[in-house]
Amino acid sequence: MSRSWSPRPRRRYVARPRSLWRRLVDYGLAVIILGLLILLAARLDRVETRKTQGVAIINDGDSITLGTERIRMRGIDAPEYTQTCRKNGTDYSCGTLARQSLVRLIAGKPVSCTGWQRDRYGRLLGD
Repeated sequence: MSRSWSPRPRRRYVARPRSLWRRLVDYGLAVIILGLLILLAARLDRVETRKTQGVAIINDGDSITLGTERIRMRGIDAPEYTQTCRKNGTDYSCGTLARQSLVRLIAGKPVSCTGWQRDRYGRLLGD
């Protein structure tokens, strides 16, 4: 015979319904905690945000320097300045071409960048 068998039916535990006051307190605390988490997330997002502007010094096809801040442009993956590429069996300086393209694009105009993350080299990832 198994141990779980019993001649008497088991009594089920029935939780007492919570009072209206207790439910309101629970919902209120949940709303307050959720609101605090949202405020904390919004505050942490703004802490590291930096906006820099000025005339840029072009480092290579995807990074510039504004003042003392080195910035890598987010979403652009250009060849490094010293990198070479091969086309039709001939090597050419694709890194230099990428830098020259960015120089032509900016052409001494003021640049504005906003970012909050940094890459592994400490550069600001700018938008």
